[in-house]
Amino acid sequence: MTRGGIGAARVGKALGLVPRQVRLAARTGLLAQHQDGTFDADAVARAAADPGPFLTALQREEPLTATEAAHRLGISRERFRRVARAAGLPVVDRVRVSRYGRDLEVRYYRTADVDTLHPHIAADRELREAARTVSRSLAAAKAAATRAHNRERARNARRYLATLAPDGQADPADVIAFACALARLNGTAPARLRRFMADPRVRDIAEIADQCRYKPDEIADLLTTATPRAIAALRTLARPHRVWVTLGVPAEDIAHRVPSIDHHISADLLHRLATDPPRWLLELHADRELEHASAAVTRWLDREWHAQQRRAEAVCRAAEAVIEQLADDAVAELFALPVEVVVELRPRSNKWTTAYVEELLHTRPLWLRSLALARAEIARRAAARARREAARTQRRLNWRRTWARALSVPLDTVPDTVERPTPAALHTARTDPPPWARPH
Repeated sequence: MTRGGIGAARVGKALGLVPRQVRLAARTGLLAQHQDGTFDADAVARAAADPGPFLTALQREEPLTATEAAHRLGISRERFRRVARAAGLPVVDRVRVSRYGRDLEVRYYRTADVDTLHPHIAADRELREAARTVSRSLAAAKAAATRAHNRERARNARRYLATLAPDGQADPADVIAFACALARLNGTAPARLRRFMADPRVRDIAEIADQCRYKPDEIADLLTTATPRAIAALRTLARPHRVWVTLGVPAEDIAHRVPSIDHHISADLLHRLATDPPRWLLELHADRELEHASAAVTRWLDREWHAQQRRAEAVCRAAEAVIEQLADDAVAELFALPVEVVVELRPRSNKWTTAYVEELLHTRPLWLRSLALARAEIARRAAARARREAARTQRRLNWRRTWARALSVPLDTVPDTVERPTPAALHTARTDPPPWARPH
């Protein structure tokens, strides 16, 4: 400590301040401070002698956050920020902190400056009250204009709906569409009309009727009046299949050209179209015939193409069979052997396929190297065939003996073509003897 000054700890002890308050007093000039950081002893003594004014002045210099300032003024934090921004309240300090994974900036305001906002708060309250009054007045005017617009819109919609309402000469499809629209708006529909409720005309008329702003009982009265006519009009409708059979074009193709509902049209209208077809119906007929002719030509071309493909595949298969099989003389020429030797050397399939010949040319077995070795191979194969035949004959004889013993019949009655005497076969034969084992 330098002579003539005292340290911060002694100042805090003398005045009953915490270190933060000591630093605040030094920063705001309430306590004189030397260049070495010590405090003037006389200033500290004066503050200690009369601490009231000093502590009051220090309290006015305390920094407050927006939340603390709003609590001090008795207002919300949002209103404080709005008033502080409008009044240009200076910020004495900014501290960046990290909270909830975000970097935030905390602003501090001087207590004395915060206390000066009371007139601004009163002005803000009066201004917002005036704005609410004006807003209510504007809202009332807007609501009145909206109600007038809705009434005018409802009147126009009712006038337009009156033009859509079927009269005595209306088409049955129009009568049913109008009744279904009222039923859609009412929420209930007669059972016989429900299949027409999804028609686009019904939705369009229902939207117009909804703009009329009818009361529920008014809609019910309109529906009660329209339903009997709609039920009676059902008997005069022609189904889509009948339209197709009579006119020769699908009902959906003419539904947008004549009064219709769900592709049903009036039977009288169907008769008029059939007896005196208009130009557009004749054009539809022509388009339909053109489509049929085009489809027939396409099917014929498709059949011809497939037939041509099948013929080409048959030719290719025949060519492959010819190419894949070689004659004996061609093989004899390849192997440089006599034809009669090559005939005896045929494989078990009795055919010289190109794949087999290529394999022989690649492996070059011994019997291809000379005529003597080829004849030796022929002799070996003949001996092998003889051995196999002898073994087969002996095996067949053993089978016959087994069958003869099992069925107690003479050996000569058992045929050479008898099957192998397995336990299952023997059991079956004992239960149901074959014809050659039955007594004559």
